[in-house]
Amino acid sequence: MKEHLSILIDDKNIDLWNELSEIYEIELIASPEELYRSKVSDNIALIYINEKELSSISFTRELLQLYLKSKNVTIAEDFDNALKNSERIDTLFSNGLKEHIINCLENELVLPIFLKMGYKNQSFTDDFNSPKMNKKMLDMLLERYENKGVYDREALEFFIGTFLAMKSCNNVSFNYHKYFIAFQKLDKRLYFLLSEFWLDWKTYDFQDDADHYDKILQYFIADVKNWISKKKIS
Repeated sequence: MKEHLSILIDDKNIDLWNELSEIYEIELIASPEELYRSKVSDNIALIYINEKELSSISFTRELLQLYLKSKNVTIAEDFDNALKNSERIDTLFSNGLKEHIINCLENELVLPIFLKMGYKNQSFTDDFNSPKMNKKMLDMLLERYENKGVYDREALEFFIGTFLAMKSCNNVSFNYHKYFIAFQKLDKRLYFLLSEFWLDWKTYDFQDDADHYDKILQYFIADVKNWISKKKIS
């Protein structure tokens, strides 16, 4: 696997690679799904790579995930634990929605570093050129969201996930203003609690050891709990 490093490491990510190599014993593994991903256990970091498509950009994304963990940013575990304290909220957030939220939050943290390293904005995500919302999707949401006081679970998930997808979208050519207005009209309370959550997240500085996101997650869960308390969801 080490023979692949000459392709995976370039002049932009070599400093990050060297820094992380001082912290972790990094092992490269061929990914059976042909996807790039990573995981950490103590001081061992595994990076799964696609041997059919060696890419320094994809590799850098995984290095940035390791960098977050080296700074004690473990959003997946912490978010999951926060949700478990409220069973009803936990059932609202499917595994897919949890993963999506975590991805949006992590991307917001590492995108500035990715750009500072010298990579192009359009290389940060594979879906850069795909709009996160369109009229057809909005029409479906409006039709399904609520009927006679009963909220559709999948539509709620779509509302939350799409709101955060639009907020975290790094393609400035997409204008989501009219969709945010529609979301606000559809459910004002949910719209504003998500807006507050996102604004709070943007203030978090993970490179400041004195800063932490635990209160941000706690307040978000509390807000969702209050919002959902008297609602019927099916």
